[in-house]
Amino acid sequence: MTLTARQLYFEAVKVGDELPPLVKPPVDRLQIARYVGAAGDWNPLYIDEPHAKASGFPSAFAPGAIALGFLAELTSDWVRGARLRKLQGRFVKIVWPGDVLTARGRVSDRRFEPGGSYAIDIEIWAENQRGELVTRGLATYQLYYSAEDEARQRAGQPPLVVTPEEEEARLARLSRAQPPRPLIPPRPMQPARPIAPPAPPPPPLARPPAAPPPRPAAPAGRPQPVARPQPAAVKPAPRPVAKPAPKPAKQAAGKKPAKAPARKAPKKAPAKKPTKKPGKKKR
Repeated sequence: MTLTARQLYFEAVKVGDELPPLVKPPVDRLQIARYVGAAGDWNPLYIDEPHAKASGFPSAFAPGAIALGFLAELTSDWVRGARLRKLQGRFVKIVWPGDVLTARGRVSDRRFEPGGSYAIDIEIWAENQRGELVTRGLATYQLYYSAEDEARQRAGQPPLVVTPEEEEARLARLSRAQPPRPLIPPRPMQPARPIAPPAPPPPPLARPPAAPPPRPAAPAGRPQPVARPQPAAVKPAPRPVAKPAPKPAKQAAGKKPAKAPARKAPKKAPAKKPTKKPGKKKR
């Protein structure tokens, strides 16, 4: 049901209309403490953790009236200015810290009362995040029948009196005033199409290497620089690895080191006698 008017009127409400659900944030201990302080309900089961555990509960829990307050918020936002007559509730399950409550509602009855009064009953309930019923109740509101009825009563005039028969006649006139909708013939049934197996995914495409960004063009009138070839990198020659010197042999205990044999001097070659060259004979 779409509500566009500033005020909800009795003529726009039908039995079975559902209220949009209201989802509240998780109930925390700060909210519990604020409610206890505002309501003056200083039950130690709400604020004293050791006392709640000593009483057999896993922890302190929230007052049941918190969930009933969420239901009152749901209905008051939906009726938008109607007068509340009665709000009652029954607590079904304990609300623990951290529970997420969802408030829901549905119009269960609408009544024509004598003297031009119009009332509706809204069945309300709250559920936690597990879908368990936490609180249920009933809210009764009194509404104006229409915008004309509201204007009359605010001007000090008597309310507009409408009977159920008059309302049915008005709805019948409205339905006759609307043109009938053309009947659309149903479409013929088509045979079911065979379900083809899903196609295998395409192989991943190799991405080409990204091209380097182009260099900005040189301004006109200036010679462009010529790229000079860079010399090839010369690898350094490997350094010779020095071989470690041989370690002297270990000297046995109690023995003198052996003397190295003396080197013999090389023999000198015998000197050659000079040969006399044949001279010329003296005459």
